[in-house]
Amino acid sequence: MRRAVYLAGRGIACARGLSPDAVAEALWQGGYAPANACAATLDHPYFSIATLQGNWRQRAEAAVRHVAATLGPLAPETPLFFASSSFQIGEFEALPAPRNLPIACASPSLTLAEWLGLNGPCHSYATACTSGNAALMAASEQIADGLIDEAVVLGFELANRSTLAGFIAMGLLSPDLGRPFDQARNGLLLGEAVAAVRLSAHHGDWQLRAQTMGLDAHTLTGPTPDGSRIAALAVDCLTQVNLAAADLDLVKVHAGGSPASDLAEARALHTLFGADLPPLLSLKPALGHTLGASTIAELVALTACLDAGHLPGTAAFSHTDPEIGLQAQVDRKLLNARHALLLALGFGGGMGALVLSRRCALP
Repeated sequence: MRRAVYLAGRGIACARGLSPDAVAEALWQGGYAPANACAATLDHPYFSIATLQGNWRQRAEAAVRHVAATLGPLAPETPLFFASSSFQIGEFEALPAPRNLPIACASPSLTLAEWLGLNGPCHSYATACTSGNAALMAASEQIADGLIDEAVVLGFELANRSTLAGFIAMGLLSPDLGRPFDQARNGLLLGEAVAAVRLSAHHGDWQLRAQTMGLDAHTLTGPTPDGSRIAALAVDCLTQVNLAAADLDLVKVHAGGSPASDLAEARALHTLFGADLPPLLSLKPALGHTLGASTIAELVALTACLDAGHLPGTAAFSHTDPEIGLQAQVDRKLLNARHALLLALGFGGGMGALVLSRRCALP
């Protein structure tokens, strides 16, 4: 019999706060606070962790050590599962020319483990915006199979000009606001986050009930327009734990304001729920799209909100798109959630779905 996997600890540093509780309170209060566009962000608005000072490496170490302190006691041999889209590109950019490429993009995991106080196995995952899903799934599988008892899953994304330039070149960034599912949506806003969860076979208020990942190869940067692949992935995830769509109390959608991706995800939600949609929450307008760190950062932020009995509103939504035919949760509300579905979509066609259940709601 496979073991259950629980969320036993969490930590976060992002533009909206330096702890899960602080981020949850900021989300509950609402508002929208990206950093001003400047030369360092190639004149695009960006969600920076403003309290982190120093060069790229100093900021990285400060953030990781801060997050580590909130996870609770960690055995030194605890394995690390590291998720990022950019790894150490920011540090590499700061090196004087001529620059030598690192031996492997996974090499930062050893440094991050040292900052976390860990000396166990290190695993690295880079599947664009679903990197966190890949890391969570790998760690959960090993715990469920009895190979390990605990794991730290770390999502890491700090600013670098190469990533920003790539998104600008593809015309994917909004010049002002991230508007998920909105008729006026015009692109993404990127952001920084360092977030971690401690997974355990033994204790925790939330259980990671089911996880699935898939590939939608319609285009390099967008899903199949009718959303069928996303819907099928979500159904597969729910089927693993014998849950129906009607059992869900909310969906944390991926939606970040991309015209095509938001439309496909909305069509998938119509397929999955019909007319009986639960509350839909997008966190990216408030946190920024933190790319490889987004799944972990949004998992931490969401569970902190739900522990407080709060479901925040989705920032920056104002006008329903007739083609989408639904809207994100706008008004904040009290909610005693039992089961939630978390969706993630990434470049290259990666998709991830996760079912999260409150432990007291389980049979």
